[in-house]
Amino acid sequence: MAGLISLSSCLKNGNYYTDFAAVGASVDLPLAASKGNDLAPFTYDATITSASIPVYINLSSPKTLGTAVTATLGLDTAYLNSYNSDNGTSFEVLPDSVYTIAGGWDRNIPAGKRLDSMVVNLDLTKLDLAGSYILPITIAQASVPIEQWNHLMLYISVKNQYDGHYSVTGTFSDVSNGAFTDNYPMEVNLVTSGPNSVDVFNLDVGGVYYEFLNGGTPTYYGSFGVRMFIDPATNNITSVINIYGQPAPNGRSAQIDPSGINKRDPSTGNIDVKYFMIQPSVVPTPPSIRSYFNEHYKYLGPR
Repeated sequence: MAGLISLSSCLKNGNYYTDFAAVGASVDLPLAASKGNDLAPFTYDATITSASIPVYINLSSPKTLGTAVTATLGLDTAYLNSYNSDNGTSFEVLPDSVYTIAGGWDRNIPAGKRLDSMVVNLDLTKLDLAGSYILPITIAQASVPIEQWNHLMLYISVKNQYDGHYSVTGTFSDVSNGAFTDNYPMEVNLVTSGPNSVDVFNLDVGGVYYEFLNGGTPTYYGSFGVRMFIDPATNNITSVINIYGQPAPNGRSAQIDPSGINKRDPSTGNIDVKYFMIQPSVVPTPPSIRSYFNEHYKYLGPR
């Protein structure tokens, strides 16, 4: 018992002892803290027309205060611009036509309490599915110091009906190199890029790329990634493009092969599509088709 008392005394008065009772009060945004000031995704199905997101402000202190804490939240466009610059992204501020703030930007944490909140109400019918939008929120000012977890990046997106997780099988050939062979089966996500289009996101590569094997080793085409456009009335795949440009700086473009099935089965969600990669710098003679793809996408479920 004497030993325990001695050890406790050493810890209390030693070099590593911190008197938390002396720590002052501050405020932060809990969701920003949980995401490390990174993206906080909120993704909705196309059938959902409206949604609400509560945004909490938190009092950090050893104990609650005897007086109210006031704070004003606001748009954090400077942080969004910095985020885009640092990460090579091109997110835009969510248009004000898409959201309203219930309760107002001015917040008040009552005496003896730790939390207050406002609510972001979304009208998803007004969201352009082709854009990438973030509602960046910060604590603009407060009656106590503001913590570093103060950059809430609400990433708002809506999935179209084709969005999901798929298994892909098929055939592939590259006329320029016989060592290039297919890597089927592989799993991909079809990611909403517009009301009636999806990008093929390769889970192994971690981006919108086509993965294949070079002498048995996985690799992928640089600056080549497929976006499919689907007619909701007929379920036909109407076109395929390269998201990096038509053509990309390296000359690569995508084109649908009209000899394919090129259709989505609405009863299963499965997709059959046939397309080319065009690259005149490698195959100078028109139609300059370098690679041939004939793929079947089996719908596995939501991503």
